[in-house]
Amino acid sequence: MFLPEVFKVVDVQKLFSDIEKNSFGMLISAGDGPEDVPFTTPLPMEIVDGVLYGHLARANPHWRLFDGIRVAQAVFSGPHAYVSPTWYPDPTKSVPTWNYTLSRVIGRPTVIEDEAKITWLMNILSHKYEGASGWAPDMTDPGFMAGMRRGIVAFQMKVDQVDGKAKLSQNKPQAVAQIVADRLQSQGETEISEAMRAVFPEA
Repeated sequence: MFLPEVFKVVDVQKLFSDIEKNSFGMLISAGDGPEDVPFTTPLPMEIVDGVLYGHLARANPHWRLFDGIRVAQAVFSGPHAYVSPTWYPDPTKSVPTWNYTLSRVIGRPTVIEDEAKITWLMNILSHKYEGASGWAPDMTDPGFMAGMRRGIVAFQMKVDQVDGKAKLSQNKPQAVAQIVADRLQSQGETEISEAMRAVFPEA
C-alpha cells in the first residue's frame, strides 16, 4: 500500500479501535503463481489479543489458502468523501480528490479446527452485532445449527503488521482544511469531518 508519511497512521491502538468500529473488511490473499489474481473475500472480522478472526463459506475456495505460510492482508475502510476543487480558495489551481481513512493488518491465516473455539468465535461475532439481548447461536435449533456450521470455515491470523492511512487534507494549509471540513459537515459527512478535526484541532 502506498503510504506517504503525511498520511501514514502508526498508532496501533487507534488502528485497532478503527477496525473495531469498521469491522467489515476485505481479506486478500496471494495465489500460488505470478498469474494468479489475489483472492478477495468481503466479511466481518474481529481482532482479539492481536489475532484476527473470522469465518467464511466452505464453498468459498479462499480458505484453502489459509496454510499459515501464505501472507494475507485484511483491509478495513473508514469514513470517506469526495472533495471538490470548487471548495478551495482558487479552484483554477486545484483538482478533485477524495479524503478517506483505512486500516490494514497483515499475517498468515490458518484454519480453526477446534469446535470450542469456533463456538466462541460465533458467540463473540453475534454478540457484537446483536447485543446482549439479541439473537445468539444457542437460540437456533441444534440440528439446523450443526448443518450451518458444517458449511463454514473459521480462521485465525496473528497480526504481524498493522498500519493505516488517513488522507485528511494534511497536505493543505489549515485554513483550507477548515473549509473542507465545514463543507463536508454541511453535506452530512460527519464522520470524515470529525476525523479531519481530530488532525486539525482548529478545523
